Amino acid sequence: MPTPEDFVRPFAEVALANITREYPFAAHHVARGLIDIVPASEKNPAFANSFDWHSSVHMHYLLASLLGTESAPGAEWRDEAIEILASHLSEDNMRAEADFLRDNPSWERPYGWAWAIDLNRALNASEISELRTLGKNTQVLADTVFELVLEWLPKVPEPVRHGVHSNTAFALRRILISARAQDRVDVVDAIATAAHRFYAEDQAWNFRQERSGHDFLSPGLCEADLMAEVLTEDELKAWLPSFLSDLASESPALTPVEVLDLTDGQQSHLYGLGLSVAASVMRLAPMLQSIGKEADNGELVEQSKGMLARVDALMSPGLDASVSDEYMSSHWVATFAWEALGLHVATDNVLST
Repeated sequence: MPTPEDFVRPFAEVALANITREYPFAAHHVARGLIDIVPASEKNPAFANSFDWHSSVHMHYLLASLLGTESAPGAEWRDEAIEILASHLSEDNMRAEADFLRDNPSWERPYGWAWAIDLNRALNASEISELRTLGKNTQVLADTVFELVLEWLPKVPEPVRHGVHSNTAFALRRILISARAQDRVDVVDAIATAAHRFYAEDQAWNFRQERSGHDFLSPGLCEADLMAEVLTEDELKAWLPSFLSDLASESPALTPVEVLDLTDGQQSHLYGLGLSVAASVMRLAPMLQSIGKEADNGELVEQSKGMLARVDALMSPGLDASVSDEYMSSHWVATFAWEALGLHVATDNVLST
């Protein structure tokens, strides 16, 4: 398996190409009149690129993350990256983007919201002073998302449990992590309350039948990821083994799906599915292994190792697609690949124990 550093330069090139490419662009919004039929850049001055708003946001996030790597300080793309990020993430642009979210409170909910929060978190945590300044600019966007989350969650009767953008658990986990980093206790509590209401009674998720042909997320693993963040240690010891009891190394959920039409944007989601499943497995399997060892439960330990043994096969197609010439994949997959690569380094030791 390649290392994250092997992908720093190609991912930086992909991200830079994407966030400076205006078309094709999918503008997913409701037009209330002719006044709304304008170029996307007039409504979204920062993120009218990289095919759609949410992909643009997480490509900006990816580029900011890559600037924090060991090889970035001497890289030839570094200055261009900082210049473009500064241009796109200006104070005025961020106010405009925040205003658009407030005026369209269900738009990009919750997937785009989550990536906007992650972008802000990455900038705030950067050791690069220019990026921390941009973190101050993007704070208005993050604060807007936090307020939208607080307004939205109490009105949600049931979570969305499928494998595409409106999946509830995937976004709530990412927003929760950033809310903790910013001491937004109100947001943390709201998400934890909603997660318990949505998922606490779930058990024995059916991993054999959850997949569909355009998923890029595993609904079951996204749910487990979120609950691992909100349950106490004792609660997780009971909940996680029960919820994952139907997941084995030979499960369809842990098998990559071949993409037959590379130009089909919906089908290309399957590249992201392999990467996001691998990332979830690398977060959850060590927890399951720890629970098994503490309980002297060899079956849980073996289950966790079997899950981890599937990671490389799950990741491989998506890594290739993330730097391919096919725009339906390359406009977004690299972000998921980067996260999975980072987790792969952290979990290598688990496989050998």
